[in-house]
Amino acid sequence: MKLFNKLPFTIALAAMLFTGCDKLKDFGDTNVDPNRTTSPNTAALLTNILASVPNRASQITPGYFCQYFSETQYPGASLYVLPQADFDGIYAGAMYDCQNIINTNSNPATANSAASNGSNNNQIAIARIIKAFYFWTITDTWGDAPYSEALTGGENKFPKYDKQEDIYKGVLSELKLAVAQFDGGVAVKGDIVYGGDIVKWKKLANSIRLLVSMRMSKKYPGSGQFAANEFNAALADPAGTITSNADNFSVKYPGGSYNSPWFLLYDSRKDQGQANTFVALLAGLGDKRQLNNIYGSSQIGVPYGRNRDFMNNTWGSVFSADQWSRVLAPSLRSSSGRVDIVHSAAILLTRAEARERGWTNAATEPSTAKALYEDAITASHTQWGLTASDAASYVGSSTIAYGTITQENLNKIALQKYIALYPDGLQGWCEWRRTGIPVLTPAQDALNSGGKIPRRFVYGVNDYSTNKANVTAAAALLTGGDSQDAKVWWDQ
Repeated sequence: MKLFNKLPFTIALAAMLFTGCDKLKDFGDTNVDPNRTTSPNTAALLTNILASVPNRASQITPGYFCQYFSETQYPGASLYVLPQADFDGIYAGAMYDCQNIINTNSNPATANSAASNGSNNNQIAIARIIKAFYFWTITDTWGDAPYSEALTGGENKFPKYDKQEDIYKGVLSELKLAVAQFDGGVAVKGDIVYGGDIVKWKKLANSIRLLVSMRMSKKYPGSGQFAANEFNAALADPAGTITSNADNFSVKYPGGSYNSPWFLLYDSRKDQGQANTFVALLAGLGDKRQLNNIYGSSQIGVPYGRNRDFMNNTWGSVFSADQWSRVLAPSLRSSSGRVDIVHSAAILLTRAEARERGWTNAATEPSTAKALYEDAITASHTQWGLTASDAASYVGSSTIAYGTITQENLNKIALQKYIALYPDGLQGWCEWRRTGIPVLTPAQDALNSGGKIPRRFVYGVNDYSTNKANVTAAAALLTGGDSQDAKVWWDQ
């Protein structure tokens, strides 16, 4: 189910560049469409891109896999039916718009026109950050994917699938280059997230670098290795990282014709709920994010991993009474709600993990792992409208309090990150695959042959019909082939 209606300000036609043909020059302007611009309105493109980014942070299916969510009356995806999906729409949509901004601003013939929509370099830098973010989420979902030969228009209709390791290194390089490209030019127009504040955009880019680096901890676990070096480079960047909720990368919707995807999730439907496993986990911790009905709207979670007969017969009365917990509380899934994509709690917890792992030290990280951990929990509580006092009481409990044993502390950090990332199903699933925290029991009524929680999405039908040779080559590199049980590079 798509969570996003097509936004009225989509300007696909305006983004198409008119090209002429010398053989038709004698026909004057007969071949010129007066309603089509020869140069895209890059400000409008940017607005459309940013309004679409929450699609990557409000995905339901990965949220089933990490047991944030359950299906109510029609379970299927939560029972691990084949998670096969195409990614061509992502490339052809927001990612192509990012590339269009970059190309338009970089082309001398169109750059001057684009400059009226804001600084050329600033617009390019923002587009590069968002494009890198999209590439990161795509490779984390499927594994190897088109990267170096992607987004070239008609120049290459059959892009190769780059290895995930190379995509990761490319994403990190792109984010570094984007930070360096920002200048003091005219403020960017069309920026509905930070209002053209390049200081905050730089912090976002560096913060994503921290997350990307930590995602590679299985492949490069030690200090002095590639992941730790990249982490420290991002942390040391003078522009800084996200440290408070004021700098969170969030999209706030005005309502009316532009509704939050969490509102649209329940617009005349009630197929999704908060998983009972997640409700029980937080309730057992005395977590006010659950007890105050912020993460959900009741203390009755939807049974996880049960088939339709069970849901209709055993649980049907609860469903009919409408007493079960939704994905978010009503106040947080209003039509004018917001979607948090990258936030301070996740960044502070990532820094805490790096400190505890020994990737950073007192010289490179001024805060202790304990202080970062506690600051992150406070940030998460206040992000959802609770107080610092609520967070302090929570941290004071023996099950949450930071200790002295490294592995126990790493487990606590991982658990709090899993909780803080809710309801971002993709990031929650990625972190669970990386850390194994919390320990999750697969669906009791799983429909896949092995009964295991999926580790990746399977390449889509369109991939095999339009780029068969390259997707087949990518599938051949996966242990066990193109299956939901195969692990992506960083998960091995």
